Amino acid sequence: MDVATVNTDTLKQLLSLEATYKLSDAVMDEFLAGAVTIQLSTYEPMIDAGKYDPNIYIVKQGLIRGTYLDGNMEKTAGFALPGTLLLSFHCYYGGEPSYYRFEACCASEVLRIPKEYFESLIARSHEFAIWVMSAHQNQLYYNESKNQVLSGDARSRLVQLTRRLQGILSPSAHDTEQSPASDEPHAVRVRKELYCRWNEIFRIVPSRIIASYLGITEQHLSKIKKEVLLSI
Repeated sequence: MDVATVNTDTLKQLLSLEATYKLSDAVMDEFLAGAVTIQLSTYEPMIDAGKYDPNIYIVKQGLIRGTYLDGNMEKTAGFALPGTLLLSFHCYYGGEPSYYRFEACCASEVLRIPKEYFESLIARSHEFAIWVMSAHQNQLYYNESKNQVLSGDARSRLVQLTRRLQGILSPSAHDTEQSPASDEPHAVRVRKELYCRWNEIFRIVPSRIIASYLGITEQHLSKIKKEVLLSI
């Protein structure tokens, strides 16, 4: 599985797009200074279900998938590409074992930042606290967008997801008025990044995992693809 390597500068740029509030380089550097690099092999858990790990993670290279069990069936909750901020809210906020299993879909590299360091930076930096709040708001927006995509029957779910994955869902008219890209407001770049990352997920993730994300079988996915994808 071919996964591009992300250098530190690129990682910082991607991480800045986790929130519409733009963090200064100095505070971003201070945040990353508390990180320890962790290498994960394919299918190795970053945080395992049932384990307590309240630390903060940043994907640096590869792809992380969040999964959970629905009865005896494993389902996909979401994906995380380089620049994504990850944590188990059950662990961090609830003080409980993780509900999700966060595992590497391929050889991956993540940065682990201790909860204590993360919270100490929040306490001493008002700017960082605002950025964290904005990043969590962005995550809530992502979750609502996911529910929007996954509403309806299996066929409409695939159409919605495929449009996102292939970049068919274009930015709003307001967004497209911004030119050139380097002059775009930071908030607009954050929104566009959400769509761009889906293209990379589609390139990396096997059909069986896309099917589990959609809540359908791989066979059903294959059947709908034949009916739908060529007409989109």
